[in-house]
Amino acid sequence: MTETELLTYLTDAAEPPPCLGDAVVLRTRRGASDAQAFSATGRLLGRVPPAERAALGHYLADGLCLPGRVTALVPRPNQAGIGRVHVTLFAA
Repeated sequence: MTETELLTYLTDAAEPPPCLGDAVVLRTRRGASDAQAFSATGRLLGRVPPAERAALGHYLADGLCLPGRVTALVPRPNQAGIGRVHVTLFAA
């Protein structure tokens, strides 16, 4: 079986931000149109934006989870906050 890598990002990222390389699990809720990312310890890290969630729809059926890793922390120039958290997800 071949593994597919999917790159996406999180909005509403949690403070403090995750670290580069941290494990992530992306989960959907039954009947919900959003997907949330959690750390290995269960801490909410952020959400996948609706358009990204729709693009990942094939891989994220209701109630499914995708494992991944934080692959970049992109600061926002001249703005407060942690910026964007990029994650790579792994799908079979």
